[in-house]
Amino acid sequence: MWKWVVMSCLLLVRPAYAAELQTVLVVSVDALHPAALSEKTSPSLNALMRKGRYTLEGRSVTPPLTLIAHTAMMTGMSPAQNGKQDNAWRPGEPRVSSETLLDVAKQRGYGTAYFYAKPKLGYLVSANTDEHALARDDGVERAQTFFSNPGARFVFLHISGLEDAGSDSGWLSPEYLAELTHIDKALAPLLRQVASRGNYLIVVTSDHAGHARLHGTLDPEDFKLPVILASNKALPAFGPGVFSITELKGLVQGLLASDSRR
Repeated sequence: MWKWVVMSCLLLVRPAYAAELQTVLVVSVDALHPAALSEKTSPSLNALMRKGRYTLEGRSVTPPLTLIAHTAMMTGMSPAQNGKQDNAWRPGEPRVSSETLLDVAKQRGYGTAYFYAKPKLGYLVSANTDEHALARDDGVERAQTFFSNPGARFVFLHISGLEDAGSDSGWLSPEYLAELTHIDKALAPLLRQVASRGNYLIVVTSDHAGHARLHGTLDPEDFKLPVILASNKALPAFGPGVFSITELKGLVQGLLASDSRR
């Protein structure tokens, strides 16, 4: 039912967004369990939640693994529809052929950048990606540099670290929560920069969660993920029920500036 609430709200806010969003940042915090978010562990993300819209009822695809889930997120299609049903990719192998969020942003006049912390996510680089890099430790800094230039800018930023903490110490363990705090602190200056560039949209989500020291299984905990929207413009409300990761592309696409920007 939630999709009807969101789509009806998009119809109302679309005129306010047309040709106005200067800055769009989509952040995927790999392996983020929604139950980990709190004022103590993630004050920067919690601030976005307070002033924006969010749901903690997001759901990944089957199986809930990094590359499979990110491909579904970026294409708006299930693994069966987009063809990416394995969790591996190496440079030199074919890349994604379906339209992604980066393609949509480029078509709408944005400069585009994609920074990712795992090599296999290079699968999602397309011809419409102006700048991209494997950025294990400096993704935030690269995004800040990209946003320091003038003009309409769109960045998809993937941040890793929680999956290792979950696998080593357990999801929602003290070590896992400490890693989230580290990530939250690192994101803070980037979030402030985005908000300073005029009209903006920030989306924070994840690809999957985990349980105990496991992930990628059929345990319900592994499918959980949050979706947070923040903007200085009006935002659609999330309705009741589960938000599928495959619906993120349509949601962001509906909020992007129209073709009249070009």
